[in-house]
Amino acid sequence: MFVDRKEELGKLLELAKSKKAELVLVYGRRRVGKSRLLIEFAKKTKALYLLADMSENILDILSKQIKDEFVKFNTWDDFFEFVYRSKYKIIIIDEFQYLYQLNKAWPTIAQRWWEKIKETDKKLILCSSIISTIYKIAMGYGSALYGRKSAEMHVLPLKFKFIKDFFPNYTIEQLIKVYSILGGIPRYLEEFDPKLSIEENIKKKILDKTSFLYNEPLNLLFEEFRTPAPYTSILSAITDGYVKFAEIAEVSKIQSHKLPKYLMTLERVGLIEKEIPITEKKLKTKITRYKIKDNFYKFWFKFIFKNRSMIEQGLQKEVFDSIIQEFNSYIGKVFEDVCKEFLIEKRPFKLTKIGKWWHKDKEIDIVALNEKTRDILFAECKWQERVDARKILKELKEKASLVKWPSKTQTYAIFAKSFKEKFKEQDVLLFDLKDLEKM
Repeated sequence: MFVDRKEELGKLLELAKSKKAELVLVYGRRRVGKSRLLIEFAKKTKALYLLADMSENILDILSKQIKDEFVKFNTWDDFFEFVYRSKYKIIIIDEFQYLYQLNKAWPTIAQRWWEKIKETDKKLILCSSIISTIYKIAMGYGSALYGRKSAEMHVLPLKFKFIKDFFPNYTIEQLIKVYSILGGIPRYLEEFDPKLSIEENIKKKILDKTSFLYNEPLNLLFEEFRTPAPYTSILSAITDGYVKFAEIAEVSKIQSHKLPKYLMTLERVGLIEKEIPITEKKLKTKITRYKIKDNFYKFWFKFIFKNRSMIEQGLQKEVFDSIIQEFNSYIGKVFEDVCKEFLIEKRPFKLTKIGKWWHKDKEIDIVALNEKTRDILFAECKWQERVDARKILKELKEKASLVKWPSKTQTYAIFAKSFKEKFKEQDVLLFDLKDLEKM
């Protein structure tokens, strides 16, 4: 399926109309839909789409992918000579990081030829999934292609509101459950059968040892990193609730002076992110938290990783029962992200920042603010039925009074599956699943 990507496709089509040469870098984590986007773009522009791999005879393979004329590449100079002289105005090389892995001189050769190609109106689009390798080739300071690219595009997971395209008959509650398991990765969303219940999909598409999703996070960690063990330990520690730097170092058994490098790499590939209270202006180690950004990794490390030995012994039912037992509390945290997306879409006022707030044992799920107008919104998210909104509002106002930020107007919002009473009150917004469904 080709879902959304209007903004990304629009930017690529705009670049295609450029009268000068363009070297474009497209990147993003695996399974996010980069290739699908580029194939759709190639159809609209008659671009030449080439897919690289780790084959030793990659030059022969690339030659055979050019269907409408006979070419033979004996060297990379032959290949770039073709790029320079061919009728194709736009040439896409997908998974180009493999070319670097086969030949470490590839970026230098590409750099040398680009000095010639840039005098034309050709467009060369390089796409890659392995983020750590991209930094070596094109993004890191001092890399061969650093400073030469004219544009870069980071393809991100789909937003929650597009999940319905994959599951048109699911209710809003079911869609939130699916999103909490798979996130916005198209390849994972396509793996679930929309005709089955979520519970059956978990059994057949994740807990089955032969399923694609069973070992997927581990497989990707092995592909991305030479030594995945430290990264696995960090992700496992964060999943268990050890979210501060010192806690992660202690639980993962990684020395404190080495940990920043691993954390930065996991941030770079989009698996974790830093959090500080939204009203703080500077990162402070003592209050910084780390969270797993990708929902499927979050789900997998919480429910699959530690139970793999049970699954291998044929105890899938016991693992499934434990998932169902904890599933509601797990969804609660993901529900906050759905509510955050809703607020960004609805915009009760023009937001400049949105995130969480906490101090000691007090925490507010979402705080949104405008730093110019000094408007602020406090929100609580309850993955529960028949929520007592008046009680939650009272508690929310008590916590909001502790937030040190010079606001002019204050708004309060409560999200829930449903409410006991949905009252109207000035500066108070109540949103249930029916409201979210409208998004």
